[in-house]
Amino acid sequence: MTDQTNEASQSGADQPAQANAPPGAEQVSRDLQAVNEQLLLAGLREQRLADQLRHQLAFTAAITSSLGEGVYALDRASRCTFVNPAAEQMLGRVGKQLRGQHVRSMFPAQATLGPASDAIPAALVDVLDHGVTRRDEEAQFVRPDGALFATAYSAAPIRIDGQVVGAVITFRDMTNVRQLQRMREEYLALLSHDLRAPLTTIQGRAELLLRWLAQQGLAREADSAKIVVESSRRMNDLIEELLDRTRADAHTGMQHRAAVDLRAMVQRMIEQTVAPAESARVMLDATPAPAVVVEVAQVERVIVNLLSNALKFSPAERPIAVRIFQQAANVVVSVTDQGRGIAPEDLPHLFEKHYRARSVGHIAGNGLGLYGSRLIIEAHSGQIWAESTLGAGSSFMIALPLLIEPAHGSPSE
Repeated sequence: MTDQTNEASQSGADQPAQANAPPGAEQVSRDLQAVNEQLLLAGLREQRLADQLRHQLAFTAAITSSLGEGVYALDRASRCTFVNPAAEQMLGRVGKQLRGQHVRSMFPAQATLGPASDAIPAALVDVLDHGVTRRDEEAQFVRPDGALFATAYSAAPIRIDGQVVGAVITFRDMTNVRQLQRMREEYLALLSHDLRAPLTTIQGRAELLLRWLAQQGLAREADSAKIVVESSRRMNDLIEELLDRTRADAHTGMQHRAAVDLRAMVQRMIEQTVAPAESARVMLDATPAPAVVVEVAQVERVIVNLLSNALKFSPAERPIAVRIFQQAANVVVSVTDQGRGIAPEDLPHLFEKHYRARSVGHIAGNGLGLYGSRLIIEAHSGQIWAESTLGAGSSFMIALPLLIEPAHGSPSE
């Protein structure tokens, strides 16, 4: 009896321990396990994101470190936050000397605006304050010893969530380029001097010949001598213009434009370009058109080039038609020959540098005439193009904008 009671007591002692366990303990355990799993997964995701971020930063650093151009980043207060090795080398300072420094330390004092304590170039003010991109091809940066070096730079805003938080400047050292430009100017100056000597002789003798022929009453011969005189003067003008363009900033545009009558210009170029024996081949058809504003010597070069090509690439007995007419807001000059023509696959490339159509055969040339003509016409906000049929001839057209007169007064006012 006693043994049975003890066994019952022992059995009863084990049961309350299970019965007294908090309800839902198993659910709590499962929830904790799920939370641990989520934390583990989140940790793994964060690790992957961290690895991706490190990889991206390493990739970006490798790119900027490999660039030959300098990269210089600014914060909103115009202080340096990043430089790449190329920037350090060009500026003559290491990154720790540049980071945190105001951007004005890059620029010579005469290039800044406002008080010396906070002045930066106006272009960078536009970038930081207005979020626009600015470029300067003729800038100068300064090294720690005060030495200046020529640079070309581009500054662009850095935006986060639509707000400008800084700027990035990319730049390159232009010292060697400027040196080559000076050497070119010196070479062209010497070349022009050597060209002027025989040209002056030709012009002087032609003027003497012209006066003598006029005195002798030989009108036809005098007209030929007059063409020689005018052509030599035009060549001298071209030499002067070549020098002027070399010295001038390439971005300043045309400097000597004038309102001209294209019909008179084309007629003059025909007289000066076409030999008397071939003058009957060239037929000019010009309808009255308003004046255009051009740099005369440059557009004359284009007309002469188109006329010369038409004479060169068409048989001597075939006519050449030159037309001048108004089309919308442009005056168009077309030169049409009846020569060998140009293949369709060559037409899109005619105005590229050194390109020559296959149909020219062994006719001499260097592929620069049409290329130079395109640059001149585009500088006048015009267009140049060609139309052709193999075996039937070609037409070359230039379109120049009309001179728009102001509502009151003349264009010169």
